Amino acid sequence: MDKERKLFSGLNLLRAGAAAFLFVLTAFGVSLAVPKLKGDTEAVQSTAATAYSDENTSAASTHEAQLTSGSDTERSEKTAMPPVVFPAKTNDTVVFGKEYDASNAILINVDRNEIVACKDERYRMYPASLTKVMTLIVAVENIEDLRDTVRITDKMVTPYIEQDASRAGFLPGETPSIKDLLYGMILNSGADAAAAVAKYVAGSEEKFVRLMNDKAEEMGLYATHFTNVTGLHDPHHYSTAEDMAMILEYAIGNRTCKKILSAVEYEYSATEQNPEGLTFASTLFSRMYGDEMEGVKVLGGKTGYTDKAGNCIESFANVGGETYILVLCGGKTKWNVVYGTLSAYSVYCAGGEPYESSRSLR
Repeated sequence: MDKERKLFSGLNLLRAGAAAFLFVLTAFGVSLAVPKLKGDTEAVQSTAATAYSDENTSAASTHEAQLTSGSDTERSEKTAMPPVVFPAKTNDTVVFGKEYDASNAILINVDRNEIVACKDERYRMYPASLTKVMTLIVAVENIEDLRDTVRITDKMVTPYIEQDASRAGFLPGETPSIKDLLYGMILNSGADAAAAVAKYVAGSEEKFVRLMNDKAEEMGLYATHFTNVTGLHDPHHYSTAEDMAMILEYAIGNRTCKKILSAVEYEYSATEQNPEGLTFASTLFSRMYGDEMEGVKVLGGKTGYTDKAGNCIESFANVGGETYILVLCGGKTKWNVVYGTLSAYSVYCAGGEPYESSRSLR
């Protein structure tokens, strides 16, 4: 009986020892395999990141280089599924005629996601104050309560006076709401308002600009880079007509952004610094009513100008129950791009006639 017990005990010890040995071997094998897998993954990610970096460095080195099509442009993992889908050319897509005063232009049917007309829409250009549409997007997406207030400082005003930039008219010491600032930034194209919004959201313009560039990457934009929140000229602050159209399309998908971009006027209440208050008037609708052309209703948009960018207008309109977006940049005069906007919607979207400049405009 004692011998059987000893034999049984010995067998149990042998089994336990074998199990422990197998466990050690398995654990050792896994510990060897995991670093290898991790190393392989990091190598793939590093290769992809290098390719993406090389591509962007190459693109940035060519100031006026034409961009490749979306299917040929590598995207980072972060932008593999962007919230915007670039429109496609069709057999009916046409090139803007010489009668349109714009060096870069694109007209898209948003509902069909098709390019109706275009001209050098993927060449880099300076977006001027069209920049503020991205400033608007980033602000709205990062602010919980538009009733929050911001104290206006001298640094938000004086630099833009010195640069003769467009301003909303806020003065140091005032505490407008975020809502006031956003309307002043879009309707009056106020650089002072844009600076105040950037300070509130991110603590500085530099940090806010990072958010803008992060947003551009998230959206999958091909050739857009911001260096400021206003659109004042900087050789490293650029975009394309197509990218700007995508930014506007994204903006009008947000109810708050669309409402601000569609406004004609906005009243800012009287303060000690501005005892008569301020009236912000849309720079777009101060140049057109929006319903001059039969079957066309321009609903909103943004204007811009710098010496280097020329005159720019981007707008969205309803034609025949469908939504269109038009971007015209590089115009010689502000009225040429206004006439071009009205003509393009009429001719290319409504099948009508071009705008006759002899008609009365605002």
